[in-house]
Amino acid sequence: MNKTLLSAALIAGFGIAAFAPQAANAATGTITFTGKVLSSTCSVATVTGGTVSAGNVAVTLPDVQASAFTGIGNAQGLTPFSLNLTGCPVTPAGVQVGATFSTNIDASTGAITNSGGTSNVEVQLATPAGAGFNLNAQPAFGPVTATISGGTATLAYGAQYYQPTATAVTAGTVSAVVSYTLTYN
Repeated sequence: MNKTLLSAALIAGFGIAAFAPQAANAATGTITFTGKVLSSTCSVATVTGGTVSAGNVAVTLPDVQASAFTGIGNAQGLTPFSLNLTGCPVTPAGVQVGATFSTNIDASTGAITNSGGTSNVEVQLATPAGAGFNLNAQPAFGPVTATISGGTATLAYGAQYYQPTATAVTAGTVSAVVSYTLTYN
């Protein structure tokens, strides 16, 4: 009988200890959250060096000879183009806009894959001067940004054919499509 009473007392004691309030700990640090609420979003109104329809942009690269390509990493046919944005947020002041790119990006080169008839050619997004971007390593707000002023901004790019391997380039058509998303900072 005493063993039963002792067991019941121990169980009750452990049960009470489990529900006892824990000692308060001092704060280790703080977390601060920041952000912006924008009044509107930009839209692509016109494209210098191309055309736009309902946000879809078309840029035509020039014809080039297959023999112009000299080996891995060679680029030809640089075509500058700009996305001219309107309807951008005017508040808060100083907001930057950029574009990030996704879909159909070669995992090893960061160029846009080609689904046309030519082989060993991709399309590389670049600066208007021809410095190519690796879209697998693009910054969070895209490889090009612009500060919005008066509700407008211009994002200037270049596009060029790109030889991803040492294999010879063959003649044929090039068709490369990439998705873009306007981003704000």
